[in-house]
Amino acid sequence: MSQGESANCPQCGQLLVKINRNPYTAPLAFVSAAWILMLLVGSQVYLNMDMIGVSEHLSVIDIFQNLKHHEYGFLATVMLLLVFFTPVLFMSMYMYVHIALYRQHYLPGTNLCARHMIRLRPWLMVDVFFVATLVALVKIAAVSDFTVGPAFGFVFVYALFLIHMGINIHPHWLFYQLSQLQPDAQPLCISQHKPNTLYCTRCLHAQNHTDNECDVCGAFLYHRIPNSIQKSLALLITAMILFIPANTFIMMSTDSLLSSAQSNIFDGVLILWKEKDHLVAVIVFIASILIPVVKILMLMILLYSARFQLLLPPKVLNKMYHFVEFIGRWSMIDIFVIILLMAVYRTNIASVTPGMASVYFTLVIFATMLSAEVLDLRLIWDRYHQQQRAKKHASHRP
Repeated sequence: MSQGESANCPQCGQLLVKINRNPYTAPLAFVSAAWILMLLVGSQVYLNMDMIGVSEHLSVIDIFQNLKHHEYGFLATVMLLLVFFTPVLFMSMYMYVHIALYRQHYLPGTNLCARHMIRLRPWLMVDVFFVATLVALVKIAAVSDFTVGPAFGFVFVYALFLIHMGINIHPHWLFYQLSQLQPDAQPLCISQHKPNTLYCTRCLHAQNHTDNECDVCGAFLYHRIPNSIQKSLALLITAMILFIPANTFIMMSTDSLLSSAQSNIFDGVLILWKEKDHLVAVIVFIASILIPVVKILMLMILLYSARFQLLLPPKVLNKMYHFVEFIGRWSMIDIFVIILLMAVYRTNIASVTPGMASVYFTLVIFATMLSAEVLDLRLIWDRYHQQQRAKKHASHRP
């Protein structure tokens, strides 16, 4: 394949590999710019607040420190991991891998970095944090004056760069190039299917069925992910159990000179709607109630189809799986909104305190994301081919 070309799976239509037009220098330019943007985000003012004569300048670091200072360790850890640590780790590995490609010299541990870099992509949530800021600002504007600082624009561009880097990682091409850099590199046959082969779930290259480790990327080999359905089901049941306290316990407490209120997720949506914040109410409802319920229902359909009988055509189930993968992280909007409101309203005039439901709801999001990740989608197609063979066999009976 040449630069600019792509290939899709003939069975489900999913993109398998795409060769970027400038695959060696462009990634290094993007990641270098992303590092600069990250430093600017951390050092510049994010929001300027003015509430009844009380002015405050908040950076993204101030928001994290405020959580830590008020001993909301769980939310502080979540924000640190998803907005700071994960992007930093991703960019570090991204730069290391692409330096090896640019120099055409294999560096120690490159394959390991590449595998973990690919797995980190769904956990990059700077874009979710930025959207949550927009939602929070609609609520903040009703009670105080604010202006956005330079870091606000930097976060937006930083999020776009991370998205660009994530979607332009194509494991098949990436590991093929890395494998050719190793001193004992052997030519790879990638154009012809052979009997008694396994396909690596990480790099998508064919391997001998007797091998335990992929010769291309170093990942463990297996015909299907061991106990995939059981693991996915266990995580899904965990999410369903946690979803109950996430919706019944207090999500957020608001105190001011005039009143105080406590609300769970649904109460919060109703309050926003009654206060004429219709857009925010709809966004919170979609992110906090609709998306988790839809994810759980879709995962139940996928698991039943993989284990027993297809409930929908396999191509529809394939699209459903990738939709669950994509949409799962966006439920974090509500958690980030609470974090931002708590950082802003922490004066004697008004304060916002997160409740225990925020912990349970975050765990629901993580459990559903992991449930989708450990489910081997090929089991859907195995079930489909099994049903097709059974129909064919039944049609030939006398």
